[in-house]
Parts: sequence; structure tokens; C-alpha cells
Amino acid sequence: MLRDIELIIYDLDGVLIDSSEGICIAFNRVLAEVGEKKYPEDRIREMIGKPLRDMYRRVLPLERQSLVEYCFKRYIEVFKEVPLKHTRSLDRVEDTLSYFHKRGLKQSLATTKQSEVADILLKYLNIRKYFDLLLGSNDVRHPKPCPEIIHLTLERLKVNKRNAVFIEDTTIGLEAGKEAGVHTIAVTTGTHSREKLAYLNPDYIVDNISKLKEIIVV
Repeated sequence: MLRDIELIIYDLDGVLIDSSEGICIAFNRVLAEVGEKKYPEDRIREMIGKPLRDMYRRVLPLERQSLVEYCFKRYIEVFKEVPLKHTRSLDRVEDTLSYFHKRGLKQSLATTKQSEVADILLKYLNIRKYFDLLLGSNDVRHPKPCPEIIHLTLERLKVNKRNAVFIEDTTIGLEAGKEAGVHTIAVTTGTHSREKLAYLNPDYIVDNISKLKEIIVV
């Protein structure tokens, strides 16, 4: 069990919410605008958690890599137009956030989404009120797996790394957490399997976010 925890840092997609349907819609809409064919949704879902530029870099033909930055910026605009009904909270998320909020722990978000978009989604799902800080890829120079977003969170909330835990569903995020020196807990509600997550050797692996109540002693 983890004791003396003051701050829980959460990733967004695959940990708190499932916005994969909306991501697929926006991703392919941008591809269509630049004359590319629709990309298979199952393969888009596999990439969720990677920086958006890297996703387009992987999909666009070599001779069209100059479009990556345009696609990145256009996606942000398009995603805001995708109906919010395509996003849902994952099972037991609000119960878990409320539990730690009532017990005085700080809670924050560290996501590869733009912080403005994350704010819109959390308000729509009525869980924004549980967070002390939201940070997205636009708030740092280097997104995950770089630990910059974790370091910035600790600095903003004035918490020592020994007293913080990062909750992630991808090896990319876990790498950032491990590099930052915080405790790490992997959840299997995202796109990465238990076996793949175990490769990064997180402190714990859980199948539902509600299990955090059994690990984090308050």
C-alpha cells in the first residue's frame, strides 16, 4: 500500500474517460480534409496516448509529412465540434474521485490532450470539480513520455515526488511517471494490456480505478 500520498495525478483517456469514438471521428475527418483515406478505427485506438503529431506522422505518407502540423492544429478545432455524447466516464470514476476529494487529497490531470479540451470534457461529465489542476500537451514543450508534465504538476501544487502517484493506462505515460520519480499505478481500462503495462514495472496494476482506494492509504 502507498502511504503519505498528498497528490494523485491522472491521465485522461483510458483512465478517467473513453473518448476514443470522438477521437476516431475527428482524426479521420481531418485526414479526409487533406485528401487521405479513412484510417481503420482499431488502429487509431491503438495509438491513443501518443502525442497527436506522432499519430499523424505515422499515418501520413512520407511525401506528405509537411502536413503534420496542419493536421495537428486542425484536429484540435475539429475535436471541439464532435458531439460530447461520444465521450463517457469509465466505470467507478466519479466515486473514486469523490472519495479522495472528501479526504483532502489533491487531484490533478496530466494528459496529451489540450488542457482546454480536457476542461470541456470534464465539465460535460460533471467531474471537473474534483481537480486542483489540469495540464495538457499545450502546457509543456515536451509531451509524455518526457516527464516534464509531471515535474510541472509537482511544482504548481507544491508536492514532493515521494508524496505523489501517477495513474496511467499506457507504457508511454508510465515511462514519464517512472522518469519523474513518482509512484506509478497502471490501469487496464485503456488500450494497453496488463502484460504490456507490466513491462514498465509500475508499483501496482489494477483492473478498475476504484481499486485505488485499497492501495492509497488516507
